[in-house]
Amino acid sequence: MTDNSLHTIEPAYHPKSKMGFLVDWLLTLKCNYDCTYCPVGPIGHDNSTEHPPLDKCLQMLQQMYRYVDVIMGYKKNAFRDAILNVYGGEALYHPEIEKILTAATKEYEKYSSRWRIRRRLTTNATATEKKWKTVCEHLEGITFSYHSQGPDKMKTLFKNNIEYAIKIKKEYDIVICMYPHKDFWQDCLDFLNFCQTNNLNARPKLLDGWTGVYNTEQLEQLKPYIKNFDSKDIAIINKDKLLTNQFRGCCGGRPMCTNRNTKDYTTLLPRTISDGYKGWHCSANQFFLHGNNLTGKYFTNKDCRVRLNGQAGHFATIDTIDAYIDDLQKTAQIQNSLPTLKCVQSRCNCGTCAPKSIHKENLIEILKIYNTV
Repeated sequence: MTDNSLHTIEPAYHPKSKMGFLVDWLLTLKCNYDCTYCPVGPIGHDNSTEHPPLDKCLQMLQQMYRYVDVIMGYKKNAFRDAILNVYGGEALYHPEIEKILTAATKEYEKYSSRWRIRRRLTTNATATEKKWKTVCEHLEGITFSYHSQGPDKMKTLFKNNIEYAIKIKKEYDIVICMYPHKDFWQDCLDFLNFCQTNNLNARPKLLDGWTGVYNTEQLEQLKPYIKNFDSKDIAIINKDKLLTNQFRGCCGGRPMCTNRNTKDYTTLLPRTISDGYKGWHCSANQFFLHGNNLTGKYFTNKDCRVRLNGQAGHFATIDTIDAYIDDLQKTAQIQNSLPTLKCVQSRCNCGTCAPKSIHKENLIEILKIYNTV
């Protein structure tokens, strides 16, 4: 498909890849790893920062649940599924992580009759056995993030904690960060093969940023591990350029459909198109919320900063979010539907899997699948 022929994007319709509402909560920027491909700063890790205090964490947790409750009021029952993804830095590194996850369980009780939740942790899983067991009690799922630069001791902990999660029948997936550096690439492939041999639910993740340059041999080696990824996909990738500037897949590995052809799946979507995504109608706000626990700011999601008012940036803070939720609720009641975004960016930074189209009527038709009105 050429860039200028693309006019609509939506997720494939399959029970295992159903679109819920994802709350990405950046709990702390501190991390016990220091991977080369993870930038130091707000989109990676930063050990010069302080862990946000417990009372601030609990306040944001309450606010995010309230926001979800408004969104869920307009969803069909089959799609009233929220995911609270707690991550960092490394969320396990926060000294109050056990109290925070316990509060996530308690706070949800008032909403349990209206929508469902899966509390998940994205983690390098380098916790002691005692701490790991406590953490698991307050999670429905775990995304294990494998880092080839980690020390062998940490990798052993990582495997042990995967085994425990499987033993207690915890929902899980494993993401292998495919670092293309010659000193680490084979370790990534070896762990992919280990997962496949042991029937573990794992997938490779191609890296964003300056390290995300893959040669043809490396891409060929990944074909057995990535669904709907073949020689045609490899042929259109420029091996001399950053992958992040060319294509983007769904962070959750979800297959995608284009131009309302729901029987043909694709993995990679163009990051930029000839005319840009500016002016596209998008529903990212109906499927995502990002809370930054350090700054106390709220965004559509962690990479897409488009707001309902046609500008880019955070749409609320910990001090203004309650008033924002009140206004959102009033707007939805007046229009009898949730509002959608109009993109102001030339490239789709994230929210790739959220239904979107240059034609508003296409987006409205797609959203009838998910929403009551």
